[in-house]
Formats: sequence, structure tokens, C-alpha cells
Amino acid sequence: MAGTYFFDLYGTLVDIRTDERKPSLWRGAADFLSLCGAAYTSAELKERYLALCAEETAALAAARPELGEEGVEIELREVFRRLLEEKGAAADDGRVADTAVLFRALSFRRAPRLMPGARRTLEGLRRQGARIFLLSNAQSCFTMPELHRLGITEAFDGIFLSSDFGCRKPSPAFFRAALERAGVSPREALMVGNDPTADICGAESVGMESRYIHTWQSPPRGAPLPESCREIAALTDLLK
Repeated sequence: MAGTYFFDLYGTLVDIRTDERKPSLWRGAADFLSLCGAAYTSAELKERYLALCAEETAALAAARPELGEEGVEIELREVFRRLLEEKGAAADDGRVADTAVLFRALSFRRAPRLMPGARRTLEGLRRQGARIFLLSNAQSCFTMPELHRLGITEAFDGIFLSSDFGCRKPSPAFFRAALERAGVSPREALMVGNDPTADICGAESVGMESRYIHTWQSPPRGAPLPESCREIAALTDLLK
């Protein structure tokens, strides 16, 4: 059935396992930044990174009080830029992008891979004439390289990432902005995700129907799914 689909990414289409607590991440990132002219110990880098994330979040929440700190999404590129600049190192866009990619790669417990049926579903929906969008709580500096690596960038008619919008699911502001960019009304679109709150309740808040798929990355469900949602056992159920 043709239509407009909005997909969550991590835990829905992509299985990714990261751990920013790994000591090896901070050691490797500190070594890299030191080679770039920004000398940090691993402990100093971790402390400053977390502090800058908190500063950026507080500043964005103050600028968008209707969202609060839980509803905003900072741009981590600015954190990496500040880490370089505070030590007097060059912080051009290329250097910042390289830092972000290295940081992400060092955080992997397992590199990203597609969920079962993800490629078949995206390709099948496209053959049926559907429009397909990505709507994800994610950092563009991490996610875009991962989409290219997985070979699914071109599967989407539009890619909407929270870091580019300054807000995150389940905020209605993110859903409304994405719908406006896509040029569709909530009644014309279907949200597909694995998070009962961020994906399903977020969609419900703006009048979108949804499909819920439970994966190992799904948080506890808690309350029952809304009436506008139907649970599916596999992504390929969307092709039926």
C-alpha cells in the first residue's frame, strides 16, 4: 500500500551497540586530539566533554524553554569544536567531522548493521510507490556516515535528525517540523518505531498513526500502546 512512512533508525532499522563509558574510547580520543594539537589526558577529556555537553544543553533549553532540557538536542559538532579550540588547535569543519567520526567509532561495542528485513522493507515500500523518511533522535555527525556505510542513504526521501532541529522525540515540535518539511499532514503519514514513548506516543501527540516493533533495544513499554498504533512482529509486515 503506497503512503508516507516515517522510520525511526536505531533499534528499528539499525542495530548499533555503543558504550561511551569505555576507557579505551577516552584514551583513543585523547591521543587523536593530542596529535591534532589539543593535548588532553583521557580523564580531562571525558570531564570536559561532559561539561560542554551540559553547557550546550542548558543554553539550548534556555533558548527554547517550551521544550526543557529533556526535549532539546544539542549539536555535538559544537562540543568537538570547542574541545579543539580550548586547546588552541585548528577547528575547521573537516577536523571537527574527523573527530566526531573517530569518537563514534571508538564507542562501538559492535559496528552498526541493518535489522532483519530492513533493506527488503525499504526496497519493497519504494516499489509500492511509498515515500519514506527517516525521523531519528540522532547526531548528524555520527549518523550520516553510518547511513552511507550501510548503503541506505538513498532509501529516504528526506532525513530528519534531532541534532539538525534542536529538539528530539517525543517532542511534538520535532514531529511537526518533519511533517512540514515532508509536505504531508499527520493523517497522511505513518510512524514506525521501537520506542513506545519517543516514537509511538510522540506520533500520537500530533495525530499520526504508528506501527510498533519490539526489539532488544526497546525500552520498557509501560502503558498500553495508543489505539492509533498497531504492533508488528517484523518490519516486512509493513509490506502486507
